[in-house]
Amino acid sequence: MQLEELFLTKEELPILYANCFQIPIHPKLIDENIKIDETIAKRIFPKAAEEWYKDLKNYSPETNQEKEWINKVFLKNKPKITKHFDHQILNGFWQDDINLRENGLVQCFSISRNTGGSIYFNEEDMNCQTLIPNTYLKLSKEKIKEFEHKKVGKYPIAYRYSQHNVDAYPGALFLRNWAILYMNEVFKQICS
Repeated sequence: MQLEELFLTKEELPILYANCFQIPIHPKLIDENIKIDETIAKRIFPKAAEEWYKDLKNYSPETNQEKEWINKVFLKNKPKITKHFDHQILNGFWQDDINLRENGLVQCFSISRNTGGSIYFNEEDMNCQTLIPNTYLKLSKEKIKEFEHKKVGKYPIAYRYSQHNVDAYPGALFLRNWAILYMNEVFKQICS
């Protein structure tokens, strides 16, 4: 498969039920012999913030109350990134907190422990594996073969980031977008 065909898209990874999504992990990325640039996730955080703001402006909440909350809390100001020690902070509320595996792959993306949530990967955790395709992963047959790390019977299984405390659409949107941008940058690095 060509590099461009590995890239993940928002259409392939929809957010359902306001805060549920999955990000598949290519099995090659957990290989300890592959070294991934550890700066990628933090470097693309500002771009993720810009995309998030644009996408959130186009979101149609189910209730007026949710719309008012999103406008008041998240859309009141355009994205502004400030620095505090080694963290970038978006509009004073979310930060670029990551943990890395030995090979440099992001093991955990976290924007806030309390509001916003995180996504994490642990290959031993069953929550970090999923049947493909499914309603959260709208991948082509070719892409399914690329992301498959094993089969259970005839069913392909992929690694994925699992969610923790992703409580509302704005946090889900940010984490999903950040992870997609990250994965696509990692694919550029390992396939070049």
